[in-house]
Amino acid sequence: MSDIHIILTGGTIEKTYDPLTEKPEFQQSSILPDYLQNIIKSYPDLIFEVISQIDSMEMNEIIRSDIAQAVDCSLARSVIIVHGTSTMEGTAQYLAQNLKNMDKTIVLTGAMIPLKEFAMSDGGFNLGYAMAQAQNAAAGIYVSMNARLFDALDVTKDTRIGRFSHT
Repeated sequence: MSDIHIILTGGTIEKTYDPLTEKPEFQQSSILPDYLQNIIKSYPDLIFEVISQIDSMEMNEIIRSDIAQAVDCSLARSVIIVHGTSTMEGTAQYLAQNLKNMDKTIVLTGAMIPLKEFAMSDGGFNLGYAMAQAQNAAAGIYVSMNARLFDALDVTKDTRIGRFSHT
């Protein structure tokens, strides 16, 4: 089995509920390495790289460039980018236009509801689906949300219904 490189950028999936402030907030470090290594024990060769821990509304070209560089430098054939959903399509499009190495399967995923402490979160499902697609889809750049795989240049977040769809 080939390695899976998981690039972490923050987003709602990473937030945990703080009872003092009564809102979801980021922890000091990512919750996903422990989650994936404890829940999905059949993947001993997961490679984690933290690029940022931000809400995707704070995403900018500098961070997108750092993500692209991490993907280009990765030795893994499968790359999953955990990203906030508000600007995920913009990052997917940025990667489609700026990556130097296009012989990998790159899947962006995230969640509408934080993963930790929220029983109805879509995060675990989206992560699992993204891992499967990253290992089976053809080389290219995709967004994986709501049990669907979208081409990076044919995806949009429909905020009216809280789902991703084709553009």
